[in-house]
Amino acid sequence: MLKRFFLRRVRSFFVIMIIPNLLLFVVIGMVLLGTQKAALRERGPVTLNSIEESLEASLYNTSYQVDVLMTNASYSLALKKLLSHTEMTQKDQMFFSVLKNFFASYKSSYNYIHSIYLYLDGVDQFLTSNGQRASVDTYYDTEWLREYKGMKKEYKVFTNTRWLQRYSYDEPVEVLTIYYRATYLKGVIVINVDKEKYGKMLRNLLSSQEQQVLLLNHEGDLVCATDALFTNIEPEIKNIFKEEIEQYQKTGSFAEINNTLRKIGEERYFLYMRHSEFFDIYQVSAIPLSYLISGLGFYAGIAALVLVLNIMLVLWLAYSYTKRSFYYIEECVNVFSAAERGEELLEAEAKEQDEYGMILNNIIYLHLRNSQMQVELLEKQYLYEMTEMMALQLQINPHFIFNTLQIMDFEIIRKVGMESVPHRMIQQLSRVVKYALANPTEQVSLKMEIDYLKAYLEIQEFRFHNRGITYFEIDETILSCQVFRLLLQPMLENCFMHGMGAEHAHIIVKIKAFDRADGISFAVVDNGVGMERWEVEELYKKINNKKSRNIGLTNLNRRLILHYGERSQLRIQSRKGRGTIIRFWVPKRFFEEAGN
Repeated sequence: MLKRFFLRRVRSFFVIMIIPNLLLFVVIGMVLLGTQKAALRERGPVTLNSIEESLEASLYNTSYQVDVLMTNASYSLALKKLLSHTEMTQKDQMFFSVLKNFFASYKSSYNYIHSIYLYLDGVDQFLTSNGQRASVDTYYDTEWLREYKGMKKEYKVFTNTRWLQRYSYDEPVEVLTIYYRATYLKGVIVINVDKEKYGKMLRNLLSSQEQQVLLLNHEGDLVCATDALFTNIEPEIKNIFKEEIEQYQKTGSFAEINNTLRKIGEERYFLYMRHSEFFDIYQVSAIPLSYLISGLGFYAGIAALVLVLNIMLVLWLAYSYTKRSFYYIEECVNVFSAAERGEELLEAEAKEQDEYGMILNNIIYLHLRNSQMQVELLEKQYLYEMTEMMALQLQINPHFIFNTLQIMDFEIIRKVGMESVPHRMIQQLSRVVKYALANPTEQVSLKMEIDYLKAYLEIQEFRFHNRGITYFEIDETILSCQVFRLLLQPMLENCFMHGMGAEHAHIIVKIKAFDRADGISFAVVDNGVGMERWEVEELYKKINNKKSRNIGLTNLNRRLILHYGERSQLRIQSRKGRGTIIRFWVPKRFFEEAGN
């Protein structure tokens, strides 16, 4: 049985803890994957923009500025004289010197530029970036001329790769050759770029080591790549991008290949392709899928670790709860048996508050409570009898007080006359006593409560020799509302007893009652001696103490809570030397109009 319950708890905890975690990991993984893909989609265009700017700043500007330079008649005439073996004037020599320095500056500024040639159609010599004339028949590099002559007339720019070796003992150098057909002269500007150095420069522009860049000419031939792997599979690359290049030449778009996965060699890559406006070159950004997967590897490891820890926690919790549950079941059986035998149970304190612990504690509590209730029943019966006796006594005392006050009043009238202070005080005291000692459960209108307060205040004026000034601000629409007796008198008593200090010649008291949206607000405000913050806190403790015997504010606060709820308890604000405000609020649902 223990094993069955253990397996059942394992299933329950697995559903509660493992499955939500798995779902959370899946959601987070999908979000991370989407974020990574979005980052890869942005990385391709950014990298190719940098490469495009590099092409423009170096290679294109070189050929373009040489082409523009040839629009100057002085430079073009000096070049023609030089290449056609015509005698050159001093002025021609000067222009040629400027042209030679111009070539040399570009070659020295960009270390990946191997050489620059300037050739005019129909002559047997060309100008090199070293500032020398070279013969098309005897110069070590003449292959470019054959390529140029085979270049289609509609091509402004053509790009291919070649190998150059000047001397037999030199290492061959693979170059990217760019043929830029001159605009204003019949000829060509040839730029030979060292592929290895240029590839290093391109790698510096990449945002990560895993990203690769390929440069293809208009026929789909690979002319440069940042990884030698692509050079080794050049025919395969040409076939891969042949369809996209033909599509672009027709429609001007790469919509089908951008931001998609495609296999190149043994790896799958996220590809982004664009066309260079300067050299009719197709640029391709390739980011391997393995890079994306490796980025999620750390997250997968963390997820697996958390999952293993959760499984271990599930097993521990299932075992712990099952063992504890069986302990409480045994204890419950023992308690039931003891209860049936009528044995006395000692109050036990459960170490853990689960369902079985609560059952055990409740059984013990009910058994002990049963004995306690028998004792309380006897006490309540005694208190009830005492209450009846006090009620009978209260029925006698008012008649005795009224009779005594009436005899005193008659005696004063006989000796002093009707219009006297003692006669007036006894009259008002009789009204106060009659109102206060009436049935406490019978509610009265707010108007009756205020009339009683006026009689009470008149006695206080006699008592304090007119040192108290009282104002009433009462909303007339609420005068018929029903309230319990002595609703406001304890607060007024507090003003005169505690608010009037020796240094106060007078105390001003304002009684306020206004109709609000959700209830009626009552407040008694005075300008008496006030209280410090700690005194207010002590007063709060006193009026909220159920054992307090204070019959003033404590009694009022209890009656407010019993009649109207916790929200209606007294609120006290006071400032030393400035006065005190005591307020409370009663919901409208507790009021009944007079006569209803």
